[in-house]
Amino acid sequence: MAGSEDFTALDDSALLSRRAEMRAELERLPPASPAHARLAALYDQSTEEVTDRARIAWQPVR
Repeated sequence: MAGSEDFTALDDSALLSRRAEMRAELERLPPASPAHARLAALYDQSTEEVTDRARIAWQPVR
């Protein structure tokens, strides 16, 4: 698994699908494993992208 991904390059649907795949994999991996830690960090990066998109979408129009 890659150490990072360019989540900004994914459309909303692809981003949400990728997050679902990562969640499923996180549930499968042993919690104390290095692979789990790497994937959790990657999942956190995807959460930042979702948060950024939501922030932009909910900004008031001026």
